[in-house]
Amino acid sequence: MAETFDIRDPLFLPISDRVFGARVTATGPGLVAGIGEALASANAIGVAISAEVQDGDWVTSGDILLSLQGGAKAIALAEDRILGPIMMASGWATRAAELRHLAPNMRLVCGGWKKVPNEVKPLLHKALVSAGVALRMVDEPFVYLDKNYLRMFGGIREALTAASIFPDRVKVVQLRGEWGDIGAETKEALEHGADILMVDTGSLAHLDVVCRIVRSRPEARARVAFAGGVTPATLMVLASRFEVYAVDIGGAILDAPLLDLRLDVERRHPAGS
Repeated sequence: MAETFDIRDPLFLPISDRVFGARVTATGPGLVAGIGEALASANAIGVAISAEVQDGDWVTSGDILLSLQGGAKAIALAEDRILGPIMMASGWATRAAELRHLAPNMRLVCGGWKKVPNEVKPLLHKALVSAGVALRMVDEPFVYLDKNYLRMFGGIREALTAASIFPDRVKVVQLRGEWGDIGAETKEALEHGADILMVDTGSLAHLDVVCRIVRSRPEARARVAFAGGVTPATLMVLASRFEVYAVDIGGAILDAPLLDLRLDVERRHPAGS
């Protein structure tokens, strides 16, 4: 296979023996994530790099994130390959942290991680960890019976019966009103061993019905979770009015803007200046 022509090779030939310094700085505030990926990318293209911050640090406009040294082409490649992963991961982390601040005592989950391309899943994971947002509904082993599982088994009772072969796993059931009204689904799920009821309709009215039924049956020891187009405003209502164990806020995080960064090469002063 013929080598791909890179215009930078002949362009930078007159300065190919020089070493340049550069800095990556933030142009606005945000929570940093993806530094490890940036370091790995820099090493792969022959750029000496040092991190001035780490994942989980807050930065503001003008703060330096990375310092770099390398040849002209290596620095040009660094601008192409290093900024994007940090900007994407830090954008997610910033939005997740803002949502985390609105509901400090509630478990926040980003179930939408399954829907992003595999190559960016590690970046999303780093972003969520930096912001204190989970990928899983619970930390302990569990069985998640979503709408498609319920459809394949033929209903809530049937799916929970099948899941009973895992007595030590938490049983999470997605409620959407497909097998009766939301109240009937709740009662059926509780009667057949559900541990967490995921109200996945985005309706606060549905959530209120489920919470009332769960409160009336404390012996079931079930918890309630909520999902469906959750916005910051929704999250504040949930935190103030409802006894909700966890909230899935995938879309609100994944739609976050990038954290804007810039790479600036240090200017070389003319000889004799």
